[in-house]
Amino acid sequence: MQIHFFPTLSTTMDKARELARNNAPHFSVVVAEEQIKGRGRLNRIWLSDKEGLWFTVILRPIFPPTLAFQINFAASLSVAKILKYQYGLDVSVKWPNDILIRDKESENNKEIFQNKKVAGLLSEMETYGDKISFVNIGIGINVNNNPEIEQLNATSMKQILNKNLQYINQDICKIDLLTSFLDEFEKHILAIESGSINCINLIEEWKQMTSTIGKRVRIETFNGFYEGIAIDVEQSGALLIRDDSGNEKSIIYGDCFYQ
Repeated sequence: MQIHFFPTLSTTMDKARELARNNAPHFSVVVAEEQIKGRGRLNRIWLSDKEGLWFTVILRPIFPPTLAFQINFAASLSVAKILKYQYGLDVSVKWPNDILIRDKESENNKEIFQNKKVAGLLSEMETYGDKISFVNIGIGINVNNNPEIEQLNATSMKQILNKNLQYINQDICKIDLLTSFLDEFEKHILAIESGSINCINLIEEWKQMTSTIGKRVRIETFNGFYEGIAIDVEQSGALLIRDDSGNEKSIIYGDCFYQ
């Protein structure tokens, strides 16, 4: 495993693409202390100051492009498992690639709970013929930063842990977090490549940690939007929704918002 660290990058995805096209080996990692043009899905801005963890993993999997979607689910599942089991956070995965934390707040002397975004993933694939050249998985985790200043529906690990009196103004070690994620993610990738875990098993495990199924959602794509109740995530990774007329539709790609 090679780790390339940079104080500042436009995005780790851009640098990872450059390195991948120049034969960077499987499981190379690009880390930036700060991104000045961080982006999320559908080219949305992702604030990326020095207190968060911003990185991209370069993969050269041996399976065909049609199965590449498994990498996204393995990555988001790996992030969620580390945040839940290592840091004790009440997290869930939101289709397709977001990690949410259940945050407790007080309003009119009542406790209310909100799902706030703590991490997001972005993927990029290049192929040659019927084979994968590389798949890059970009991951941004709000660790010690304060994203709520600009994004009301976002939070960070430190903010939630401080609120729960687990870390009182103590920074979380980003190196430990990155190392834990890479170990967990590598286990998933090896299991997929060896055949010891298949699409069905992976999606079923992912669904055990999702908050999307059962929610009313709005899915935005480059071609428009869809609204309805999320009723399942299929073996292909597509989200199945049912609209108000009872019609069902499978959506492969889009940005999901809870309503």
